Amino acid sequence: MGSRRLAQWLVLGDDGALLFDTGIAGTVTDRIEPALAGLGLTPDAVIEVIASHADVDHYGGDAEARRLLPSARIRAHELDRPLIESWEAIAAERYGWYRGYGLDYEAATWRWLADAAGEEARLDGTVDDGDEIDVGGIAVRVLHLPGHSLGHLGLFEPHSRTAIIADAAMAGGFADLGGERVSPPPYVDLGKYRATIERLRSLAPARIGTAHFPAIEGDEVEAFLDRSMRETLELDGALDAALGPAPRSLPALLDFCSARLGGFREMELELSRSLGAHLAALEAAGAVERVELDGLPAWRQR
Repeated sequence: MGSRRLAQWLVLGDDGALLFDTGIAGTVTDRIEPALAGLGLTPDAVIEVIASHADVDHYGGDAEARRLLPSARIRAHELDRPLIESWEAIAAERYGWYRGYGLDYEAATWRWLADAAGEEARLDGTVDDGDEIDVGGIAVRVLHLPGHSLGHLGLFEPHSRTAIIADAAMAGGFADLGGERVSPPPYVDLGKYRATIERLRSLAPARIGTAHFPAIEGDEVEAFLDRSMRETLELDGALDAALGPAPRSLPALLDFCSARLGGFREMELELSRSLGAHLAALEAAGAVERVELDGLPAWRQR
C-alpha cells in the first residue's frame, strides 16, 4: 500500500481456509488469488472471511471476495458492520469525523479512500468475542479488541499461541517498508485501547500478526505491546503540556502534540482522532472543560 506494508492472514485447515481481511479494492485479484495458487489452493478453498474492522485497507476487497471466493462467508463485528457495508456511513462517521473540529483530509486522500473502499458489499453476518471458527484440524477463537475501532476483531490460535490482531495495537505508529515511522496510531476510545493492549499481554502470545508490521515473535511481542502502551502515555504528556486555562482547538492541539511526538510524514491528521479519545477521557474525569472558540470545539483545563 504505497510505502507501507499491508498484510492479510490465512488460517488453513483440512476443510478449508479462513481469510482475515481483504485489503483495499484490487487486493483479492492482484495478491490473494495468486497467493492461494502459490499454496496449491483454488479460490473455493476459502470458506470464511473475517473483516477485522471498518477501515478501507481492511475491507475494501470484500466485493471482490464475494465474486472471486464463491464458498466464503464474509463477517465482521456488529459494531463495525454498518460502516463496512456503506461508504456513506464510514465517510461520515470515521473519515468525516474531523470536519466537526475544523480538520479534514485533502481532496486527493478522499479520492484514494473512496477508490480503496471498492464496491459496497453486504456481509453475511457477524461474529463476537469467544466465537470459535473451525476450518478442520485447526480452530481459532474470535477476540473483540476495541480501541482502534469499537468493533475491532482479532483471532487467537491457542496451541501455537498465535494472535492475529490487525490494528488492535499499533506500537508508536505505522512504519514504511524501510522501517521509518511515518504515520500515527489512531484510536477512538482510550480506555478500550489500553484494555485491549493488556488483554493481548494476558494471552502471552508467542507471535503476533498485524496488518502493517512484520511478524512479531518471542521477546519482540512484549516490547511491541509495551511500545503501544507507552505511546498513549506520551500523548497524555504532550496533551497535558498543551492544555492550560486558555482554550485550544483540536487543530492547535494537533500541531503542538504532533511536534512534541516528533512529527509524522503521512496522515498526521489521524493523531487528532487519538487526541479526541484522550480529551473525551479527560472530560469524563472532570479534568478539562469543553468550550467553543471561534465557532469550533475547544478545551481548557479545569
